[in-house]
Amino acid sequence: MLLNFTRRNKLDYEPCELRYKYIPSAFRYDLLKLLYEKIEEAEASVLREYALYRNLSVSINKDHVSLYGEDDIYEGYSSDLLIDLIRSAQWHEVLSIIEEVVNQRFVPWKKINKLFDYHNVGYEIVKSDQDGILRVEVKYEAVIAEMTDTEVATKEYPVISALIAGARDALADPKHINIETSVSNSMKAIEGYLKEWLNKKGISAATLGEAIKEIKNKKLADSNITESLHQFYIYRNRTPNIGHGSVASSDITESEALLINEMAASFINYFYRRKDA
Repeated sequence: MLLNFTRRNKLDYEPCELRYKYIPSAFRYDLLKLLYEKIEEAEASVLREYALYRNLSVSINKDHVSLYGEDDIYEGYSSDLLIDLIRSAQWHEVLSIIEEVVNQRFVPWKKINKLFDYHNVGYEIVKSDQDGILRVEVKYEAVIAEMTDTEVATKEYPVISALIAGARDALADPKHINIETSVSNSMKAIEGYLKEWLNKKGISAATLGEAIKEIKNKKLADSNITESLHQFYIYRNRTPNIGHGSVASSDITESEALLINEMAASFINYFYRRKDA
């Protein structure tokens, strides 16, 4: 059903930036299609559909139509109830519904992840290594969780650690996605770290620009790495509300913010490994 002519040719695709705290109607309908595909595979599909509707309603604390006895369900239940439940649920309730259906093995979780990708919705289902439970997480959280090297490099500097963590949290908290804060924190982290890195070598630098100049002039790092860091600095200065305040808003996306966070962490790790150079 999800591989019809429209979908095969991406004629229903809506170009958009990565979205959080929002589940589009097209995604909700695709979810319904997956549910109905599964319902129709079983005998007594009306009973199965009602059981699913009731279970999902309870899972998100919604009132549901209570019917008693098989005949009552056949006569009184309507598919519109399940459709309305999915269509009217809040964005976070839809995510809770998804967790319910994938953990009950009602719908394959990989199919749901394909829907998240197709509609560019900023969540993904991740399987826990500890208990095997499937959970909806903010997209990139699994990647962010793996970036532990920086914690070692910055353990002497709680302020730098807090900036890196703050940059990640600004992308990983579905209630408080803040791209500009994430990028700004990443930039502050690399600036603060390099200033202290140079200070331990007896070199003073008041800004990130000065730090890069000192590293370049004194050949304290590979020239290509230094040039990359310089371009990083230029990018910061040219982006509104990142390096400098501006009445203009930046056009940075979540993907770019994550890349900048990873780059900042990589630079910190690189210079940490060269602390004795």
